[in-house]
Amino acid sequence: MNLEINNEVGARFKLVARKASTGEITRETDWFQNIVLDTGLAQMSSGVWIDRCCVGTGNSTPVVTQTQLDAFKASTTSIQGAVASGMQLTTLPYYDWLRVTYRFGEGIAAGNISEVGLGWANANMWNRALVKDANGNPTTITVLSDEYLDVITEIRVYPQETLSGSFNFLNKAGAIVSSHTYTGRAYHTAPQRYHTKIGIDSIGIYSGAMSSSPTAGPSFSGRLDYGAPTTTTYPTPSSIQCTKKFPIANAIGEHRTLFVESTFLSAGSGMGYQVEFTPSIIKTNQMELTYTVSMSWGRYTGA
Repeated sequence: MNLEINNEVGARFKLVARKASTGEITRETDWFQNIVLDTGLAQMSSGVWIDRCCVGTGNSTPVVTQTQLDAFKASTTSIQGAVASGMQLTTLPYYDWLRVTYRFGEGIAAGNISEVGLGWANANMWNRALVKDANGNPTTITVLSDEYLDVITEIRVYPQETLSGSFNFLNKAGAIVSSHTYTGRAYHTAPQRYHTKIGIDSIGIYSGAMSSSPTAGPSFSGRLDYGAPTTTTYPTPSSIQCTKKFPIANAIGEHRTLFVESTFLSAGSGMGYQVEFTPSIIKTNQMELTYTVSMSWGRYTGA
């Protein structure tokens, strides 16, 4: 089978200016949204896509074809305090989030700041946003020479919450052995601070049903086999395709649920998916089975 999945990514910002001598807040913005750039989406299949925060003084409307800020002023890789993470599972759309505070030291970002972005170099932005006021209108935040600037960013990953489809189980000659349907759901987990090349960490097969909880996978007692993909390719700049081969001697029994874990914002097993087959596939010691998982990502355009 070929399981096709799409995820969406986005971020929001909040800027806070503080007196360096006391830490007192002098000015701050409300939270405002960003736009993830085409080059940012493509970089996620190439390598590190966020290692710094940049601010500038430009004011053009962000468009997806941009690659950098209008008028770069300063950047920082300094992170203040602990990195927070979690999951929003109360109302749809569900998402996993990671919140980081980047600090620009005293005087480094002095001036009228009107744009902000995250990226992997000063001229390579993953996203870009204009600073906005409470009504969503472009504005500036003034940072004085005796103040430092904190940029709080919250990155979000929106998995495809439900999956459904059908497939034919084929033999090595391409003939149909049996036909199946599947239903599935996202598996949510609190992210880590990890912004490097997107991958699929593991693909497993289970004899039990998929979990009814968005934060739990299939029962461990039903696991037949799991492990890293057998092959991995990147068919497009914003997608990954992995195959997992279960040889003759492996995963013998009822193949009822497929469980996939990715490296979205996580160094190892993280956000993923589980799908349950109807009817199950029964693997014997005379069969070699291969599953294909295709996962893509795009920008989140919701509120």
